Amino acid sequence: MAEARRWIGTPWVPAGSQRGVGANCLGFLAGVARNLGMRDLAEAFMPYRGHAAPPAPKTLLLGLRRHLRRCPLAEALPGDLLLFDLGSGLRHVALLSAPGTVVHAHQVQGKVVEQRLVWAPHSAYRIPGIE
Repeated sequence: MAEARRWIGTPWVPAGSQRGVGANCLGFLAGVARNLGMRDLAEAFMPYRGHAAPPAPKTLLLGLRRHLRRCPLAEALPGDLLLFDLGSGLRHVALLSAPGTVVHAHQVQGKVVEQRLVWAPHSAYRIPGIE
């Protein structure tokens, strides 16, 4: 989580994935993975970097399931990826940083933030190697 927290304050930018320069929600996760040496996981996020919002849920999950393991929401741990259905399908991703708290690129706030959960997550995925 230390690497994810280093991104706090990075501006929200569509298609961005550079700490301190700009990132959207998927770009933030790709950049964290890249900076941790998890090239395969970072590349799994990158086909979607040209989108302000993630692609169709089926497409997103197909690409990420090669690298992630679904876990029950009640068993989600810091470092797990949370997916959110904001009314039009799975359209947002964040990293659980502590119980009830996430780090994510927040479009409305215009930057990467750590904050209490304001939306109920749809599902949780364990990212091997992230703690």
